[in-house]
Amino acid sequence: MKSTSFPTRALAAGVAGSALVAAPLALTAGPASAAGTTIDVAVTGNDANPGTPSAPLRTVQAAVDKAVAGTTIKIHKGVYDGQIKIRKSGTASAPITVTNAGDGAVTLTSTQPMPACSSNQPDGMRTILIIDGSDYWTFQGLNIVNGVYATGSDAGNAFAWHNTLVEKGDWQTRRKVPGAGSYSPTAAKQVIPYLRTVTKTPTLDSADGIKFLNNTITKKGLFFRMSSYGVVSGNKITDVACGTGPGVWLITFSNGWQVTKNDVSKIAPSTWKHFMQEGIRLGTSSNYNSVTNNNVHDLAGDGRAYNTDVDSSWNTFSGNKATNVAIGYNDQMSGWGNVWKNNSVTSFRTYGFGVRLMDGKLTLPSYNSSANKINMTCNVVSKPVGTAKSFGVGGTMYGTYAGNAWTTAQVGKNVAVYWGKYGNTWNGTKSAPPKTFAPSSC
Repeated sequence: MKSTSFPTRALAAGVAGSALVAAPLALTAGPASAAGTTIDVAVTGNDANPGTPSAPLRTVQAAVDKAVAGTTIKIHKGVYDGQIKIRKSGTASAPITVTNAGDGAVTLTSTQPMPACSSNQPDGMRTILIIDGSDYWTFQGLNIVNGVYATGSDAGNAFAWHNTLVEKGDWQTRRKVPGAGSYSPTAAKQVIPYLRTVTKTPTLDSADGIKFLNNTITKKGLFFRMSSYGVVSGNKITDVACGTGPGVWLITFSNGWQVTKNDVSKIAPSTWKHFMQEGIRLGTSSNYNSVTNNNVHDLAGDGRAYNTDVDSSWNTFSGNKATNVAIGYNDQMSGWGNVWKNNSVTSFRTYGFGVRLMDGKLTLPSYNSSANKINMTCNVVSKPVGTAKSFGVGGTMYGTYAGNAWTTAQVGKNVAVYWGKYGNTWNGTKSAPPKTFAPSSC
């Protein structure tokens, strides 16, 4: 069995975490259905049935075991209790689809333990497990309780390789990953072959083409590790328990996702660090993702609506909303080339927009940890709470900040000194932003 352990660390703080419990062994698959057929599942069914409309299966797992590329699994109204384990793939032209049959609400749930609120890693005990690099699955129109965990095969080796370099401060080697050091979506498609070589793991494989469309997801969110070119769209993600992780979390070379038109709220506060309670988070060199037109709101504690961290680069955040959060938008450790444009935040408690706040202590910006070639334009803030600032920055170089409807800034002392010398511009000038100013517009 390929391991699904997760040798994580506290991403922003550099604290080592423990391994995740490995996923259970796969069930023995039943007879495969013909490609392109439909399998019906109903609470009145029986897993000994053929899975036709008149003789449906009883469990979603049985349907998953029978499915092949092109199969559509239609689930009829009712509550289905049981963890679903997926270890097979569809194809780009013939994905496997799990969807509501259209005759009433469908709830997929399972009895899972809840981690402590002090947990420093994503919870792997979820209702839907997509493991061993399984590709091209679509889940649509469902109520999913206790969330989703999807991972590439041997993704832990890729995480460990990258994490070791982070701990050493070796940004040069990290940026040799295809598409990581300069903008090249085409080069990024060679990430997995490259990682197989540098990690000496020939079985390493990503989980690609996964889609979650128009679902309601509660108690635990969506977690994708070394999973690329998927879609998360139109989902409502809410009432997520503490210690389980963000609403949507892309990590470990998860590239090319479209995350759009989701409503994310009420991620319970972690007693560990901010990264365990964010709305939408990209981490560990997750690049070339498009995060657009989402609404993240009502995050208590240090909840940050949108965050990139640990080398996540060349991502675009556009047209998003954030309301009632600590920080609206945060470009954290060593993000290169991220674009934050036409976003808004209302009722924020700390910063509307933050850029590598932890590097304020550095005399000069660092390629290892500071933001590089960031573009923050045409963003709007309103209704700061108390002393909250529109903008905070601790480490940036070659950044473009223009046309933002901001009024206050917290700029690190050293940042103010080196601002123009390291290619940063503020509304077209080489001067660092003052503490207060009139808002700009695009």
